[in-house]
Amino acid sequence: MRKVSTLKDFKNKVQDAFDNNKESMAAYGENHSTQLKAYLVETNNKFSETECPDGSKWKKLDIEGWYVNQFGNNPYSLFLDVSRERVWIVYSLLDSDTTKKILDNWISNSQGFDNCWLSRRQLLQWENKESWTQRGFGFKFDDGLYSQENAGNFSLKGWYRPNRSIAGLDQIIEIAKDNFAIHSARWEKRRDESTVLSSEWYSDGRVTINSAKSVEETLLSISEVASRYEDSLVEATKLRDGSMGAFELDFTQPVDLEAFSEKVMKGTGQMKLWLLETESEEDFKRYKGIDLHTWDRVFLDLGPNFAYLTVPGKGCVNAAPRIATIQGETSAGNTSIYHDGVEIFV
Repeated sequence: MRKVSTLKDFKNKVQDAFDNNKESMAAYGENHSTQLKAYLVETNNKFSETECPDGSKWKKLDIEGWYVNQFGNNPYSLFLDVSRERVWIVYSLLDSDTTKKILDNWISNSQGFDNCWLSRRQLLQWENKESWTQRGFGFKFDDGLYSQENAGNFSLKGWYRPNRSIAGLDQIIEIAKDNFAIHSARWEKRRDESTVLSSEWYSDGRVTINSAKSVEETLLSISEVASRYEDSLVEATKLRDGSMGAFELDFTQPVDLEAFSEKVMKGTGQMKLWLLETESEEDFKRYKGIDLHTWDRVFLDLGPNFAYLTVPGKGCVNAAPRIATIQGETSAGNTSIYHDGVEIFV
């Protein structure tokens, strides 16, 4: 990768890739430059405590709060924006598989880091905005609490244009939306009858920019999602501190309570929960334990179609959207988060 020492250098590299892909798409029908990708990272850490992934070192750019990786296997390919306290953004110029491997490992192996688990409302936040059009969904239901031979898995990913050639497609999508978790959503922004930005957002807080005209408009769009998620964290923390009430999670698919216990009592997996069962009935279980994200205490009451999560003291409220997203995609379907009857993380 070409050396980068200023934020302008980074923006120029990204803009060059946008322009090259526009030309190659027009000439050959495919992108020739690597698409820009970004990860939203929820953090409880200070930057001074943060290691750089992939054997690299962070080097400060000329603008406060911006860094680039140097040395390591892929120098000058990762760019870090730490201008927000709770949500950082990592931009990548690497291919999708390499980016996901590097950043998933970085987040999972760094205490105090977590994904920004985007709720259904957050994945649909452009729905009523002028110039934005929804261009497809990815649905995911792994039925992960069951063994592979007994699981009732479901997945659907479809991108479409205004001219729908498949009869009944809208009905299929609406049924899936009502019952299953949204794993990804593709949005397109148009101006003067042309596409200015096409992006695909995922429930674990990452985005791929499929096409774009302006690097400034693209970075602003990503930053707005990061700021919205940080606002949700601040709001949820204030609600928790003000009432000490539980976060309520509602599910559209019933959860197998015994299978859930087997998972969380091992303290492994993306949910980052290590729980002990303290009360058990046929249709209800109560747990206490640790959120391995920050090693803070959590308490969880679970029924077939609901959960009540209590995060006492100074514990991290990001546990609520993490549980909602992962449970939604592995067993619980369409999941929403409430506090005192009001939906949050929207």
